[in-house]
Amino acid sequence: MQGQRDQIHNRLNGSKTIYLLKNGTCQQPSLWASTPLPRSYSRRQALKLLGLSAATAMVTAGCHSTPSQRGLDQLLKISRFKTIQLGSQGEVLAKKSMQVSYFDEPALRSQLRRVLPLRMVQIPAGKFLMGSPATELNHTDQEGPQQTIQVPTFYMGAFAVTQRQYEAVMDNNPAYFVDDQVENAANLPVEQVSWQDAELFCKQLSELTGRIYRLPSEAEWEYACRAGTTTPFCYGESITTEIVNFFADFTVIDTENYEENYRNIPVAADSFWPNAFGLYNMHGNVLEWCADDYHETYQDRPSDAKPWLSGDSQASKVMRGGSWFNDTPFCRSASRDKNTRTGLSNSFGFRVVCEAMN
Repeated sequence: MQGQRDQIHNRLNGSKTIYLLKNGTCQQPSLWASTPLPRSYSRRQALKLLGLSAATAMVTAGCHSTPSQRGLDQLLKISRFKTIQLGSQGEVLAKKSMQVSYFDEPALRSQLRRVLPLRMVQIPAGKFLMGSPATELNHTDQEGPQQTIQVPTFYMGAFAVTQRQYEAVMDNNPAYFVDDQVENAANLPVEQVSWQDAELFCKQLSELTGRIYRLPSEAEWEYACRAGTTTPFCYGESITTEIVNFFADFTVIDTENYEENYRNIPVAADSFWPNAFGLYNMHGNVLEWCADDYHETYQDRPSDAKPWLSGDSQASKVMRGGSWFNDTPFCRSASRDKNTRTGLSNSFGFRVVCEAMN
């Protein structure tokens, strides 16, 4: 028996389980050498003889794709929901029934019981006109010139990353609005995270899950926010504090109507109506980091949806969506903001993208 085990082990080039995978990719494409063994073994029999687990048998079964590639389709479920369309005065014009495919990241399931899961929504491939026209109210030069962008399928967080989700991956919670200040802070978006913090979160989440998680590109973010619309907001021509957490009117700060226009705090990441892609709080709540370096305009911008990088390791990074602290113009689908890679605030958060498998 030991002699047979040694021969099989040699056929695996002495590999232990940990060396069969690196970054979710099989590192031993040819596990079985051509020299015959004393008898024939199936992979499962051989691995059992080596004392390796059934999970290892799954790892060695293909070696043409990552575990996430093989299992992602099996994780998908259907969510049915309603979204809303508003008119120019904030009036409700319609409520629409929609459905999306999604998966809840299984690697975090045990840590996220009774709180929001890391829910990844399938964003369909398509093209859109990025930026805003000069005729749009509050348009700025940095939102143009408009350009048609082709976007492949990807998965995006239905919610901004929450405090509990961040803590499950990073073992710390940098947020300002925690339980001693607010009730049930676990589902609030994590804030006081820099771009570097968000990048590290994505890296550690990728290592934990075997899937490729990252920050969205600016094009992916706007495409997902618009969800097929061309209006200033994904809900239509306007927004109100009944459906978005933002500072509706700075002019009332010293009046008795102050609290009706300003919450002065983030709200739970699943608050209000989702957009037509099933994404929550793409306007307001927290500003969201993107992968792109900041450029003054879209002049010479590539026509694909990949992050647009300058090559400058100190370049500022793009932020999108506005926050609980911003007023209406900064919450538009096309609005852009920026900050340094180490900048942080209790209005800065992020959501993640998971790359679709080919």
